[in-house]
Amino acid sequence: MDTQAIWRSEFGDEYHKRNFVDWQRRIPFFKHILEITGARSVLEFGCGPGWNLSACRRAFPDVKSVGVEINDDAWWQAEAAGLNVHSDLRYHSLKELIFTVGCLIHIPPKNIDQVMGDLIERSYRYVMAVEYHADKETEIEYRGQMGLLWKRPYIEMYEEKGLTLLETGKLQDDVGFDNCTYGLLVK
Repeated sequence: MDTQAIWRSEFGDEYHKRNFVDWQRRIPFFKHILEITGARSVLEFGCGPGWNLSACRRAFPDVKSVGVEINDDAWWQAEAAGLNVHSDLRYHSLKELIFTVGCLIHIPPKNIDQVMGDLIERSYRYVMAVEYHADKETEIEYRGQMGLLWKRPYIEMYEEKGLTLLETGKLQDDVGFDNCTYGLLVK
């Protein structure tokens, strides 16, 4: 199964429509992260329509933000919001903070180590994952299909790659997240 083709298709378009984010509710979280890291350049891998980048920009207007997104519809929405978005991680210089929000959960097991390694490589200092947590990799049926969603111990996986955990916590629906666990790590 070519999961990238699925996320580029109408299935991916519908995903973003279904999972609309009121990004203003996320501003306090990103303000906190940007304050403790001091990061003024950020990259979100799998940025969708750019909701998290918009929250970063509102929290700190001078933050240099860029996103990577493979779904054309979401990419165009992010561009229309005035965000700097590209379709390939390889074309980016180092950023102080690289993060994912609900993206690594959609990376197949055969690709997850490579993707996480690429994110670490592109980060100047910090990496953050905001994802569904499980103590061991667990595949979840998503919209009647297998092969599209995995819960994992993302923080521990980053630690195994040499990063050090700075902060972790739960982000609930009441602050604009879908019961995710976040981990902020440093190289």
